[in-house]
Amino acid sequence: MDLIGTVVRLQVQSAPLKPRPSGSGRYDPAPLREVSALAVNPDGCDGDGIVDVHHAAHPQSRHVRGRNGLSLLAVGHYTELRERYGDHLADGTAGENVLLDTAGRLTADDLRDTLLLETDGEPLQLTEVLVAAPCLEFSRFCAGRDVGDDGPEVQAALEHLSHGTRGFYLRVTGNGVVRRGARLLRP
Repeated sequence: MDLIGTVVRLQVQSAPLKPRPSGSGRYDPAPLREVSALAVNPDGCDGDGIVDVHHAAHPQSRHVRGRNGLSLLAVGHYTELRERYGDHLADGTAGENVLLDTAGRLTADDLRDTLLLETDGEPLQLTEVLVAAPCLEFSRFCAGRDVGDDGPEVQAALEHLSHGTRGFYLRVTGNGVVRRGARLLRP
C-alpha cells in the first residue's frame, strides 16, 4: 500500500461558513471546531457531539447526495495559501474535515480510484474525488477583500483556489471513527 498522508487535524463545521445565497456575504470560519475524533459514514461526519453541516442530518444541511460528506486537504496547501495571502489562513480555515500531512500538495489525480482511510475498525473506502470549488466569500476572505468586491484580486483568488487548492470531497463507503495519526492509503 502507498501512503498518501497522515491525519494531523480533524474538524467539523457546526454551522455554514457562508450565507445563502452564494456570493452575498462574508466568509466566517468561527463555526469550525477541532475535534478529538471524527465519526464518519456515507451521510457525513460528526465529532465530539457536533454534527457537521455537510451531514445529511444537520438542520442546515449542505449535504449533496453523498458527494460532500467528507472533505480533506493537505498541510502543504496552507503553506502555499499563507505565502500568497497571509497568516490569517491558519490550518483548517478552508473548512476541511481532515487535514493531512503529505509529501506536498495534493491533486485530484492523487486521490483517484479507491483510497482507504484508517479507523478504529475496518478502513473507510473513499472514492469519486470531487474538487471543492472555491466560492466568492472564501476567495474574498483569502484576498482580504470586503463583501461585494468581485474585482481583479478576487477573480485571481478564485482562479488560484480552483483545481483543488481549497480541498476535495470524497464519497464514503463504510462507517468508522477516524483519529489523528490515521493514514490515508492507496491499496
